[in-house]
Formats: sequence, C-alpha cells, structure tokens
Amino acid sequence: MKEGINQNEERVSGSFVLTPAAGKKLIGMAVAELPEVKHAFEKGRLAIANGTTTGCVVEALTGKPLQKFDYCVGVIAEGLFAENPASDHTLMMWEKGKGVRLPFSEFLTEFRKFERDDVFIKGANAVDPYGYAGGLQTNPNGGSWAEAIGIITARGLHCIVPVGLEKMIPSVIEASKKLGQLRLAYSLGSPPGLIPLTSFKVVTEVQALEKLSGVQATAVAGGGIGGCEGARAFVVEGTEEQVKKAFQFVKQVHDEPPVQLGGKIETKPHRLPVGL
Repeated sequence: MKEGINQNEERVSGSFVLTPAAGKKLIGMAVAELPEVKHAFEKGRLAIANGTTTGCVVEALTGKPLQKFDYCVGVIAEGLFAENPASDHTLMMWEKGKGVRLPFSEFLTEFRKFERDDVFIKGANAVDPYGYAGGLQTNPNGGSWAEAIGIITARGLHCIVPVGLEKMIPSVIEASKKLGQLRLAYSLGSPPGLIPLTSFKVVTEVQALEKLSGVQATAVAGGGIGGCEGARAFVVEGTEEQVKKAFQFVKQVHDEPPVQLGGKIETKPHRLPVGL
C-alpha cells in the first residue's frame, strides 16, 4: 500500500496521455517542489544546467517563462546529434535566493564551493527500467557532466536528474558500452559518448505524479501520431482526492507546446561509409 493512503479509503484510478513537452513541464513542477531543491534555492546554493527539461525547472522555480531552446547547448534535432551555437552557454545558479547566470568556467569555480545541502540539477538523454539515467556527450572532454560528476560523487552532493520517459532505453550501462566518439566509425551528426548516471535521483513523469499528488503512477503505453510521437500513457491510482489532484496538474500541462528550434543547429561533419 502506498504511504499516505488509508486502507479504509476507496481507491480509484484514471488514465491520460502526456506528450514529451507536457511531461517535461510536469517534471519541472515536481522537481521545484522537492524539499532539498526548495532548501537550496532559498537558503543554500542551487545550480541548474542547460537543457529543455531543466529549463522547465527554472520556469517552475521563478514563475517566469524561459526560451528553452536558448537554454540548450547539446540537442537532438532534425534527426541529428547536434549543438546550439547560438546559446550563450551560461547556466542559472542561486545562492540564498539570489540568481545569476554564469558562464560554465565561472560556474565551475563556484561549484567547487558546494556543500552538503547544495543541489545540482542536470537533465539526461536516456533512462532505463533500473532507474539509471545517461547523458550524451559530443564534447571530446566529456562536457559538463565530466566536469561536475567528480565533485558530486566525491562529496555526496544532491544531484537530481529530470528526464522524461520518452527517453526510455533498455539499459544505460549497455548503451554506454556501445557509444563513444572514437569507437563509432560512422555517424549522422556529431558522434556521441554516453556517461552513465547510476547514483543520482532520477525524476520521470512517474515520480513527478507521485510527488505532486500522492498517487501511484504506472506507464502503460507509448507513442502516437500528429504531435504525440514519443508520448506516454499513464494510469494513476489513489484516493479520490489524490487522483483528482493528479488530473488537476495534468490539465495544467496537457497543452504545453513542443520546444521549437529557435535558430540554426550545428554538427560535426557526418561520418558516412564510402559511397554514401
């Protein structure tokens, strides 16, 4: 029995579909409500790395809209592993409620000051049934994950990875063994590696629904057409009040539009077999 549900209360259930954009929005709202995030935002240090899902966290915390494409660095778009060259490559950080945008080099200096109750939030490109997430890296030095992961794991800092179930794969560990910029002979777009993230708090739509409303959430179907490609269907179970609350949040995000390309993307030259 899920904590918070009185066994004498009648359980009800309901179903709905979330597009990837709606899922990102819901996840952002839930991450902003996590106790460790609220504490770091108000009284400690909180850093939110670039990305569209992390952009939704920024929106939920500040109550202000964000141009999420502009907040991207690496992207998958137009069927390619790519980068957003127009991004200013700054990320948001708050110290005791005061927010600033820092270039990554300056952020690293500040990140080295992070202490036990401070929080780092960064999205991912993969998540698996074991609860592991994975981050693609087209930077030959491993990018921001490679820079941050040592400090996070050495100190035991809070690290939260918001990632939608549209990115579900069978195994992050196996995927990390297959990818690699020098391992791949051929690639459409910038060849990536994958960093497995196995010890951080992963928040998908399932955890988001449970956090926001107290329901038990189960993913039950996926896919669609006409803008629902990558969508996921869910069943939520709980008391009448909990399920009603879940649907209230779902209605808030249900019509969230997908992130549009706000500029030209760039990739490294394609690696193609001879004759193609």
